[in-house]
Amino acid sequence: MAQENAFSQLSSNYPALGYRFKVTFNGIANNQSYPFQSVSMISVSNKSTLITDGGDHTREYKLPTNNKYKDVKLVRGLMGGNTQLLKWLENLGVDSSGRLKTIIVIVELMDANRLNQLNTIEKWSLYDCFPTSFTLGEFNSQKSSVVLETVTLAYSKYERESVSGQLNYY
Repeated sequence: MAQENAFSQLSSNYPALGYRFKVTFNGIANNQSYPFQSVSMISVSNKSTLITDGGDHTREYKLPTNNKYKDVKLVRGLMGGNTQLLKWLENLGVDSSGRLKTIIVIVELMDANRLNQLNTIEKWSLYDCFPTSFTLGEFNSQKSSVVLETVTLAYSKYERESVSGQLNYY
């Protein structure tokens, strides 16, 4: 039987489901994947500058400016485990020498193939990441709920790799 490539074949008849994913922090400890409840806000946008044509006052042209990447938000239940990752998050990316340590964060969307094996179908690599906020959820004796950690990460660009190959926007 022919071996499938790293990305499973996604049926064009159905959209991808967003509940199977993993988040890997490259540059912290052992480049492990960590469970998160949600990942949101991966986006890129830009504004445009209006340029008027010299002498022709009936037209304006719009030219794009620099790309702007919105901070990504990660939410997970409070967990023990990797103290290096927790230190990096809670110190907002600043290491013991007082320097900002940026890393690459990889978010992979997974899907099951015909043999019920999980394969990556989409992958986003977020470059130059550092935490801009770390929030610990509420403790409440009136509720029996999971304590949540919310992390907001800034990044300078992302690259998306898909079933059909790498997508570059530049």
